[in-house]
Amino acid sequence: MSWLWSSKQKRKKVDVTKAGSPVSEAVQKPSLLDLFDEYHEDIELIEDSRLFGPEDPKKLSKFLPARLYGCKWKLVYSTFIHGISSSTLLRSSRECGGSSFLIIKDYMGHVFGAFASHPWSNPEPKFYGNGECFLFSLHPDFTVYKWTSKNCYCQMIENNRIIMGGGSGIFGLWLDEDLLSGSTQPCETFDNEVLSAESHFKVSVWNCGHSTNETDTKYL
Repeated sequence: MSWLWSSKQKRKKVDVTKAGSPVSEAVQKPSLLDLFDEYHEDIELIEDSRLFGPEDPKKLSKFLPARLYGCKWKLVYSTFIHGISSSTLLRSSRECGGSSFLIIKDYMGHVFGAFASHPWSNPEPKFYGNGECFLFSLHPDFTVYKWTSKNCYCQMIENNRIIMGGGSGIFGLWLDEDLLSGSTQPCETFDNEVLSAESHFKVSVWNCGHSTNETDTKYL
């Protein structure tokens, strides 16, 4: 299943983007973002997600760029609702614009995904995006893998395949064009661990959600 969440921005911008290492729920220390509580709000979902746990939006909101504080997120694509079609997913992303969450559940029950800084609309098969991107695991353990600054292989579309992170021919997260299978491996971009139960996985549920700025709001 795939969600596409849209957001309305209503807070002032504060540039606190910072490269970092994996942050585990158990060992997480107060982040730089905690110093800016006056600008910080939890992720607000306009409709329920089948993959977000009750505390997951609050946990992930701490790692969003400051420009998205206070945004509302709307599901605009889900395999459960819209069927399995990468072309539909990518078209929804182009029309909606903005940043996005990709959330996946494999057949072993692991829930994981990625935050992409830019919409999935680049027509050329090359990496783009920026250091706001990150990978994460939600279940069984919550862990966020931030951009390391070792390379700029943040996000890419190649023949309708979705890719996050890379280096030395290895991808942090790779999703096939049928949205039914993919792979995840440790990569230099995020210094992540394998996100799913196994490095090659079958997708059980796919969700994807987008954010859009207040000046360019398009809900699908």
